[in-house]
Amino acid sequence: MKNGDTIRTLIASRNWDGMSRLLRSLTNMEFRRMEQTVRTAVLPELGNDLYWEALLHLIIFKRAAFLSGASSCGHLAKSGTLSFDTPSVIALYNHLSDTHPESIIKVVNMILPHLRSADQMAELFEAFHIDNDITRLSALLKVDSPASYYLIFRTLKLVDDKVIARKCCMSIIKRNNDMAFNAVSLIKAYWALDDLPARFSLNIEQYELSHIDRDYGTFLDILNGKRPKL
Repeated sequence: MKNGDTIRTLIASRNWDGMSRLLRSLTNMEFRRMEQTVRTAVLPELGNDLYWEALLHLIIFKRAAFLSGASSCGHLAKSGTLSFDTPSVIALYNHLSDTHPESIIKVVNMILPHLRSADQMAELFEAFHIDNDITRLSALLKVDSPASYYLIFRTLKLVDDKVIARKCCMSIIKRNNDMAFNAVSLIKAYWALDDLPARFSLNIEQYELSHIDRDYGTFLDILNGKRPKL
């Protein structure tokens, strides 16, 4: 049996001791190949609970090699089965918090681009205890999606600082696409930012400002240049 098939079998049976023994038995070259196989072929086949449990034990075995496995959750997000409400997520957070707390935000940054909704993004932040508004903004600014822009806007309302709002706009402008410019238009209008080095085609009416984050659907309408339903 090939090593890739063996580790699939060990993970499927939740034989974490056997998985560790297999990984320790590999040469450096074999280990590098195994890391790639696990990240690109094994983890993307797993259901939600087993995915998180496997990721936890892989990271416990060797964090530097397997932390990037957090980016292998795309199949779960796409299928709508991704959930952070599982004991292994709690255990993963606790392990990283105790051993390498700087890795927590790295995991969050790898997962965020795969998420399809603002609710999932908020759940991710809650699961990994990303409570600081500035830290959340920094993570959200790495993602170019309507859901991330919605949470950026709502987080900026909590911070309520024009300087920070302008910094966010300057970061978003660099993407140089229509959705980014529209997101900046929303922030610009709400915080009356008049000194941004770009021209915007989306005009926000004064009455729309109180409706921008009424709900995600309304935000999405305004982001796409539609008038909100009153």
